[in-house]
Amino acid sequence: MMNRRSFLASSAAGLTLPLSQLSAARTKVEPRVKLKKNVVLVSLDLGLYAPNFQDNGAGCKYMTEIFSEFKGQMTYFDGISEKGIRASHEVQRGTFTTIPYEDRQHFPDKKMISLDQVLADGSIQETRHKYIYNRINRGSNMSWNKFEQPILPIEGANELYETLFARTDTKLEKAHIRRERDILSTLARNLRRYWRGNIQEEDMRASLDYQLAVLDEREKWLKVTKPYLKKIFGENEQKQPIPSCHNNFNLIYDALEKQQTKIALVEFGAGGLNAGLPGVELDHHGNTHHGGYPERIYGLETIDTGVLTGLKNFLHKLKEGGLYDDTIVLFHSGFADASKHTNKKAPAFLFGGGFAHKESIACLKGEEHIYSSSDLFTSILRQSGLEKATFSNSKQAIPELFKA
Repeated sequence: MMNRRSFLASSAAGLTLPLSQLSAARTKVEPRVKLKKNVVLVSLDLGLYAPNFQDNGAGCKYMTEIFSEFKGQMTYFDGISEKGIRASHEVQRGTFTTIPYEDRQHFPDKKMISLDQVLADGSIQETRHKYIYNRINRGSNMSWNKFEQPILPIEGANELYETLFARTDTKLEKAHIRRERDILSTLARNLRRYWRGNIQEEDMRASLDYQLAVLDEREKWLKVTKPYLKKIFGENEQKQPIPSCHNNFNLIYDALEKQQTKIALVEFGAGGLNAGLPGVELDHHGNTHHGGYPERIYGLETIDTGVLTGLKNFLHKLKEGGLYDDTIVLFHSGFADASKHTNKKAPAFLFGGGFAHKESIACLKGEEHIYSSSDLFTSILRQSGLEKATFSNSKQAIPELFKA
C-alpha cells in the first residue's frame, strides 16, 4: 500500500505540465466495451541483444531456439519501431506509449498513455482488478494514464501475491480507500478555493475525478469475495528475479484463469537482473554497453534467454489451460539496441489472441516505415474489442494480422 507522500505524488504528477501537454487529456469520452481478449504485455527495459533478434528475420536465434514450437501461432515483426523518436534511455519509459516522457512536448497531438491504460480506460470493469502492472525488479516506469501520470507498479512476486490471492483485512482496505479519498478531497477543496478557471485547473479537476472513480471501483469490488491461494514460493526468491520469474508469470496466469484481471503488464527492469545467474558479473545496463567483449555479450544472452524462457513457459501454461487463443501476449521493448541507444528495429513478438498469425511481417522498406509500433498497438486494441480505436498517431491496424 502506498504511503501519503507517494500517493500525492502519483495523483499530482502531470498536473503542472505545460498547456500543450494538458490539452491532450480533454477528449471525447467513448462508450466502454467488454474486452474480447485478455492482454498480457511483457517488456525488458533495455531490450535484447540485437544480433540475436535482428539478424536473419524470422530465422533469428530467438525465434529458432526459443520460440520455434510456436511457429504458426505467433508473429515476428521484422524491423518495427516508432517514427520520429529520439534515442535515449527515456525510450524505455516510452515502450508502450511510443512517446518518451522527456519528448512529450514535441507531440502535442498525441496522448502519452500506455497501451495497458488505453485498454483499461476503454473497457468495462468485469474483474476485481482493471489491470495489473507487475514490475519484477527495479526498473523504469512503463505504465502511464491519460493525464501522463505514472501508474505505481506492484513490485515483485510477494506483493503481487498479496494483491491477488492472500487473505486480507477488508476493514483495513476500506480504511486505506477512505484515507486516499480524504487526500483527493483535500486537493479538490484547495482547487475550488483558489479556482481561476484556467486550463491547468480544468485538467486538475478532471484528474481528481478520474482518481476518485478509481477508488469507487476498488471499493465496489471489495464486496466480492477475493479468491485465496496458498503461497508456494519463498519470501527471498524474488531477490533472484530471472530464476524466480516463473512465480510472477504463474500468478499472472492464475489471475487470468480465476478472472481477477484481463489486462497485465509484466516488466523486467534493468536493476539486479544478473542476480542468481552464474558467470554474469555485471548488471543488465553494464552488459548492454558490451563493446564487443565476449563476457558481456555472454551476460546479455544469458539474461535474454532467462527472460524469454520465462515467457515461453507462461505461453505453455496458457496453452495447457485453454487460454492461449483468448489471450493476446506481446513481448516488446522500446530499445532495439541499447549499446547504440537506438530504438530502430525493436524486438516485437506477438502470440495467441486469435490473430491470423504470420511467421514474419516486414515493417520496414529501406528507411521507410511500413508499420510502426503504434500500428501494432492499434491491432491489439481492435482484436481486444475496441474496434474503432487507434493508438497515438496510427491510422491503421496491420491488415496481415486479420487475414486468413
